Amino acid sequence: MKKIAIILLVIVGAGVLLYANYYLMNEILFGPSGEVKIAMKSDAQVSVSTMEGKDWLVFTPAQQAPKAGLVLYPEGYQDIRMYAPILRRIAQEGYQVIVLSRREKVPPTLEEEEQRVDRVMAAFPGVTTWFIGGHTWEASLAAAYATRHPDKVAGIVLWGGRLDAESSLANSKLPVLMIYGTEDDRNENLVSGIKPYLPPQTVWVVIEGGNRVNFANFGPMPRDVAATIPIQEQQAQAAAATLDFFQQLVK
Repeated sequence: MKKIAIILLVIVGAGVLLYANYYLMNEILFGPSGEVKIAMKSDAQVSVSTMEGKDWLVFTPAQQAPKAGLVLYPEGYQDIRMYAPILRRIAQEGYQVIVLSRREKVPPTLEEEEQRVDRVMAAFPGVTTWFIGGHTWEASLAAAYATRHPDKVAGIVLWGGRLDAESSLANSKLPVLMIYGTEDDRNENLVSGIKPYLPPQTVWVVIEGGNRVNFANFGPMPRDVAATIPIQEQQAQAAAATLDFFQQLVK
C-alpha cells in the first residue's frame, strides 16, 4: 500500500508541475514579460489593438498602408499576446497582422473558423492580398482554410507546422512556407513526419538551434527540447524568412 501511495503522490505531483508550468509560462499568474509588454504598445511604427472582444490581436503598420495581410492561428490555447514580439517585426515592415485567439469555451467547427477568417478579411477592406498561417498543430486550420478557399489567399505560412492526412496540402497549388527549428526536428522527427503532406513547391527554412515554442514567448513546455539560440534570434530569423516569402508574392 505504501508503494501505491508513493506512486500516486508522484503522479499527482507531476500533474501539479505540468499545470504550474502552463500557468507560469503563459504568464497567467504574473502577466506578460517585459518584452511582450513593450511589443504590445503602439508607437510610431506599429499600432496595436484588439477586436472582437479581444479575440483578435491586431498589428497595423503606422507609416504606410498595408502591402498585404497575415491571419495567424496560434498554438493551441496559448495567450495570443505572447506572439506580439514576432508579429510586431512583421507589421513594422508594412504588413497587416491578426492573430486569432483559440481560448473559446467550446471549440468552433471548421465552418465557424472559416467564417472567422472571412470576418477578418472583411474588416480590412484596404488589404487585397492575404496570407494564412499557423503555429504547430494549428497549421491544420490554416491548411483547411487555404484548401477550401485557394482563391482568397496568396500563400500559407507554417511555423513548426504539423499536418496529417486530413489536413494535407500535398495537392495544393498555393505557395507554402515551412519554417522549423533543428531542435524541434531532433525531438519529433518533424521533417519526415510532415513532408508527405506538403506540396513540391514548399519553401523550407531551417533555423539552426531553434525549437518548437520559441516562435512565441510563452516559455518552455515539458516535452520540448530547449533551443540553443536566444529566442530573439529565432524570432528574427523566422520573421525575416516570412517577410522574404511575402515579398516574393506581393506585387
